[in-house]
This record gives sequence, structure tokens and C-alpha cells, in this order.
Amino acid sequence: PVALRARYERQTAGSPDPGERWWNWVLRVRADGRLVGYVQATVRGSCAEIAWVVGVPWQGRGYAAEAAKGLAAHLWSAGGVRTLVAHLHPGHAASGAVAAAAGLAPTGERREEDGEQRWTGGAPRPPVL
Repeated sequence: PVALRARYERQTAGSPDPGERWWNWVLRVRADGRLVGYVQATVRGSCAEIAWVVGVPWQGRGYAAEAAKGLAAHLWSAGGVRTLVAHLHPGHAASGAVAAAAGLAPTGERREEDGEQRWTGGAPRPPVL
């Protein structure tokens, strides 16, 4: 609990870099209020690197995809973001499905340090109602 509290305090304080903004959202199940994961974005200019984590018992229920799509739309409308980037473990089909739901596609690039694949796409415009 102490380490988790310290982590949350760092995240809510925001980036120490004035050219960078952090968006951190916790995922809560509407029916019972349980916390099941989070989505986050590191925004630099008009580009955001996004990530998501959902606890194992709640995976496969669409929470990450719904949250990633919502985050992407919010970044477009409130954050001025036009490009999204995510780095995914190769072969992780569930993460690929979440990235695709948020409008990203694999680029074929890999990071040397961990082999993760770079996915990118334009941030979606929110729907016109």
C-alpha cells in the first residue's frame, strides 16, 4: 500500500517536464464500482503515447478497449492530440485488439531494448451528436 500510494501521488502530481502532460484514468466497473485497471497517456505536443492495464480477472470483457477509445477521443477533443502511439508485446493478441479499437495499427518498428512493436494512428475525432 505504501508503494502504491507513492506511485499514485507521483502520477497525480503530473510530469516534472513542463513540455509533457500526463493523463491517468482509473477503470471502474459501472455495476459495482470495482476498480479493474487504468489507461494513461503521456502527451508531448500533438502526440500521445498511450498504455492500458486491466487486472487478469477482468480481462476479455472489453474494459480496455472501451477505455482506450474514450481516452483517444478525449485526447483529440481536450488535449489537442492528433497522433497516438503505443508499444505492444509482439504476439499479444488482446493488446493488439485494444490498440486497433483505439484506431492504431502496427508500424513494423520494434524497440531494441524490449522488442515491443510500435503501433500508431491518428486520434479519432469524437462523434458528432
